[in-house]
Amino acid sequence: MKRKMAKRLLAMVTVSMLCIGTLAGCGNNSGESSSGGDGSEAKEESSANSGEASEGASGKGGEYVYRVGFVNIDNGDTACYPAMQKFVEYVESDEFAKAVGADKVEALTADSAKDIEKQTTNVETLLSKGVDMMFIIGVDTEGNTTSVKACNDEGIPVFMVGTEASGGEWKFVGFDEIELGKRQGEWCAENLPENANICYLQGTPGREASIQREEGFMQGIESRDDLTVLSSQSGDFDAATAMQVTEDWIQTHGEKIDCIVSANSTMIAGAIEALKAARMNEQVTSVGVVHLGAEDGYPIPDGDEDYAIFVSWPSIGTLCGEIAERVYKGEEIDERTNIELEDMTAENFDEIVAAQ
Repeated sequence: MKRKMAKRLLAMVTVSMLCIGTLAGCGNNSGESSSGGDGSEAKEESSANSGEASEGASGKGGEYVYRVGFVNIDNGDTACYPAMQKFVEYVESDEFAKAVGADKVEALTADSAKDIEKQTTNVETLLSKGVDMMFIIGVDTEGNTTSVKACNDEGIPVFMVGTEASGGEWKFVGFDEIELGKRQGEWCAENLPENANICYLQGTPGREASIQREEGFMQGIESRDDLTVLSSQSGDFDAATAMQVTEDWIQTHGEKIDCIVSANSTMIAGAIEALKAARMNEQVTSVGVVHLGAEDGYPIPDGDEDYAIFVSWPSIGTLCGEIAERVYKGEEIDERTNIELEDMTAENFDEIVAAQ
């Protein structure tokens, strides 16, 4: 283990030998997880006391305070922000502090506002505050490498959350992007009529999620030679953009379109609105993604979306918290840790949501 974590763990052992207490219930995060401001600087968003940390454990009036960092891609993202909130809730609980041998644990968070330069600055700022480990929902695969290497240089374990980096040493927490797309394709192969025509809404160009989900989708429909992809075009993971793309498809292909498949939840919502406006929503099959917290609502229970892959981003945040606990305890973490994806239709929507 790297020198910083070795010192941290030594402090943990010392504290646990000295401290006797009863198990406390989970505490609630007392503030917003958002860093606020212009995102150029990471700020502390913790209910615990603030102050500089030394080697990851700061003594404040005799207390041991551990710190973990979480840099979000964008606090306006309705998938990623709930994940960060769940992470903060988990690591700032009294149970977590007791489990890792600390008096308090602070979660220091930052909003990168989809800006890779802000992300880099945020990571550097949190590192300067003495965090013990870093979780990053990255802006850009190539650009994420700078943040990863900054953590590597400090001997800080770094976890890429739902995103990857092209360089440096890091571990992954999230879900299998290729599997997501493949299961969408397999559903289409099993359910679409003979000689069906598909239009595919790609995500933001260059993002690994966009690339891998489409790659998986194409694998999923390989078993059906009669299925045709009429067009594959970027909707930029945005509802309004996807609506415009769909409107263009309707003008170009009209009733030839049998199915629209989207790489995320917001784009399929935009596509469905365009289909409704053209009075084609009843005849065109829609396949997308659902995650909790989507401000655009859920087309599935209304019968507007036929099938989706359910991705529980809040569960990813909790999983990150569980991994943070294991790191503090000195346990080995796998290179990739994934949540399970679920098939969602109108029939099981309520059941899946109630279980979250």
